[in-house]
Parts: sequence; C-alpha cells; structure tokens
Amino acid sequence: MVSITHTQGFGSPVSRISDGFIVLDVEKELRHLIFVHRVDYRPGIRSSIGKVVKFSKWCYAPCRTQKLRIATPSYFRDKESLPQGIGDRYDSTLKKDASPWMRQRFSNNGIDAEVTFSSSSDPWVYCTSHIPSSRSFRDLSAKFSDEYGYDATTQIKDVESFAMWLGIDFALQLDKSTHVKIDTLGIVHDLLVRRAKDMWRWQGGGGLETLVHVYHGPVHYEDESGVVSTDEDMVDIHGSVRAWFTKRTEFADQSEYRFVVTTLGTPCNEIHEIHVSEELRQLTLAI
Repeated sequence: MVSITHTQGFGSPVSRISDGFIVLDVEKELRHLIFVHRVDYRPGIRSSIGKVVKFSKWCYAPCRTQKLRIATPSYFRDKESLPQGIGDRYDSTLKKDASPWMRQRFSNNGIDAEVTFSSSSDPWVYCTSHIPSSRSFRDLSAKFSDEYGYDATTQIKDVESFAMWLGIDFALQLDKSTHVKIDTLGIVHDLLVRRAKDMWRWQGGGGLETLVHVYHGPVHYEDESGVVSTDEDMVDIHGSVRAWFTKRTEFADQSEYRFVVTTLGTPCNEIHEIHVSEELRQLTLAI
C-alpha cells in the first residue's frame, strides 16, 4: 500500500458568488471587498438543512462572547491534545484511490495506492451544526454535552447574513502585518493594490485594502473522493473549497455546517479571534 500526500494550490474556478459588496472604513478611508459563497457538495438528493446551531461552552457562545474564535484546518489536524471528533488528522483533505495511476507507471497490478489532496494555504474555519429535525437536535445536543461538556446552544438565525457580517468583522479587524504572512503572489497583489489606491484616491475614493472570501455550507462526509487514473487527475477539479467542506464518514453524526474565511496570505496563527459586532450578535439566539 502506497500513500502519497499532494499539496497544491488547486487551479479550479472559484465557487459561485451568492453575494459581493464593498465595505468602507470611514475612519481609515479604506475599502474592503468581500465575496460570500454558499456551497453544498453533498451528492444526489440532498437532505434539508433546517436550523443551524453552535454547540459550545457557555463562555464561547456567539450570543454572549466578546470574541469569536476561528481556527485553521491544520489546527484540527495537528493539535494532539484535542479530543477525538474535534481533532481530525484528515480535516480539509480529499483522499482518492491512486492505484490505477501507480499501476500504469510500474506495470504492476498488485499496487494499491491512495493520494491525499490538501490546500497549499489554510483558511480559518468556524464550525456549527445543521439540524433538520427535532429528534436530530436532541441527539446532537446530548452528544456534544456528553462528549465535550458543551452547555450552550446558539442558533444562527440567518446563515447568509451571518456569513456576510463574519466577513465584515474579519476584514475591518485584519492586520496584514501580524495576522497573515504574504507570499510572492501576495506581494505582487499588494503592489497592484497600492497602484489602484492611488488611482482610486485620484478619482475621489478611498483605498482598496482587503479581499475576503467567506464560504458557508454543510460538510459532505465521504472516505474516498474519487479515482486518480491520469496525470490530469492529480489536479483536483473541485479545488480546495471542496476539501474544506469534506470530512470522513466517522464524523457524519456531527452534521457540521461550516463558515470558512480566506484572504490573501497564509495565517500566522492557527487560532484567530474576531471581536463580535452588535450586527453579528443580533443574528444569533440562545436556545
């Protein structure tokens, strides 16, 4: 059995945009461009989403906490002290059967191989659950209480608006000098942005400071995400976004609904805290 880890930038198209807008920071005279994407990679006939809720300890409940904590998939993969079910060594990866690809190269039909796809740059993730029925709510509530000691449940009243305000709060509080590490592509982007700022200001506008994408949707649970038969199959057509919303079937009983936040650059810290605005808090309800 051969196992290959394939880390790449994923050259696939960006998921369909459900909303896009510019936020103006009046005090700093800066503009932030934010795109919201609603995704659902579950195959076939998809079950209803129902309510979206956050199970947590009371001190972290979004209806009362001052700061919302988001974390990178690498945090859930690598943090050994996390309990099973929160920690997941395969978080945000796609595993595929690479046996046909390997057998062609070595003319050996006895080779079994798998390839694991992961993104070259992590986003930040906020994990919630979707509840299609009253029974599933009772089962999930008991599960998170018994296994993790969670004593608070918060409903996200409007997931699209929550994603929008999560992006706004993130963008307005992002410090690119401390929160992200800008790679070569980011440096080129910043040079272009500076030139755009000069042009925009010359036309009477503020500078364009930050580009933020917020993806949200239910997690798809599968243990194998396809077959690698040709060289072309080594570039996953669904891209990193699908990997961020894919988990192994052993976690399917969590019914996870994710909010994923990305910007140019690599996160400097696995955990990032966002001050909760009143607008974001109004979209939550303790139940």
